[in-house]
Amino acid sequence: MNVGIIGAGAIGLLLASYLSEEHAVTLYVRQEQDEERPIIRDGQASRLVRIRKIDRLESEDLVFVATKSYDIKSVIPFLERLTCPVMFLQNGMDHLKWKEQLPHVLFGVVEHGAMRTAPFEVQHTGNGRIRYGNQEVANLSSKQLCFEFESDMEAVLLTKLFINVVINPVTAYYGVENGSLLEMPYREEAHQLFDEMRTIFPHHDITYSEIERIMKNTSKNRSSMLRDFEYGRRTEVEPILGYALRQATTATPRLSFYYEQIKQREGPQ
Repeated sequence: MNVGIIGAGAIGLLLASYLSEEHAVTLYVRQEQDEERPIIRDGQASRLVRIRKIDRLESEDLVFVATKSYDIKSVIPFLERLTCPVMFLQNGMDHLKWKEQLPHVLFGVVEHGAMRTAPFEVQHTGNGRIRYGNQEVANLSSKQLCFEFESDMEAVLLTKLFINVVINPVTAYYGVENGSLLEMPYREEAHQLFDEMRTIFPHHDITYSEIERIMKNTSKNRSSMLRDFEYGRRTEVEPILGYALRQATTATPRLSFYYEQIKQREGPQ
């Protein structure tokens, strides 16, 4: 396939490096670029990837949007002129609204760990899969990325939202790794956030023990929100905590507390 990827952050680079092994890949970025180069993943060079500025975006067989959620709005004018399927890979659920504006929208959840270490360099820090839905894409394959089609993608996104709401704000606020949430006093804080999420989404099928398993499996990881704090970047508090709060019909004091604290401490808007 001809594959386009918007965004040269950790996920965009991870996708480009692996997909280039089986597909023709173009990576679209903000800066003026016109070159072919490999992506360095874990010290190894991928096959050549075309690098183009976003305003040269063309219809491909599939385009991935791998930007942060708050950057989607700036690329919508370019996406509107496409006729191909577009797959969003953001955290949270705010980006669901764009399906009303674009013709062929898919949503995916990335369960791999990745860290951008330099321009066009990335570390693959944890193996997983990419689950996606709304429409199955023929020929979408990668042995390493493990694409899986889901018939109920909204439920998958909601599960990811629970995980992000429980783990991200507590680790960011206290500056601790994921595994710290298994111990007091952080465990109580995390559990309170889970309980409040259950009041907002009472029918969603997820247990706290499932989230604890993720804490154990990623015990040494620093959450994306914590890393944003450490690098002085804007966080994804709006599409994660903000989205949950906008669905709430009863008081959610712990969610509100962390939302306000993260908003006060995050990097420039």
